[in-house]
Amino acid sequence: MDTKIIVLLALFLGSCHLFDADEMQDVAVYFNESNVSVYEGGLGSLSLRIEPPDVLSYYAVDYSIMNEEIAVVFRADNRNVVFVGRKEGSTVITASIGNAEAKAVINVFK
Repeated sequence: MDTKIIVLLALFLGSCHLFDADEMQDVAVYFNESNVSVYEGGLGSLSLRIEPPDVLSYYAVDYSIMNEEIAVVFRADNRNVVFVGRKEGSTVITASIGNAEAKAVINVFK
């Protein structure tokens, strides 16, 4: 490969803007509710707000539920999560992007 091409490629890649570790520390994630209830077999949902919103161009939101015997994620994207109540009880759902997290309690009733 020609050294001019290597130098141009290095300059181009060095000029690309991606979120670095310092910018990820400034990300904040919020659920629209901190506590949500659903019946066994029913669907519940939560909306998510992420600041700054342009971070979604580079990263995806990960969702996890502490106890999947009580509720499971049915469908999720970077703005909303839909879950199914499986068994009576309470558990916590977490949305994370980078080091930022939002948590909400899911209560499942019979």
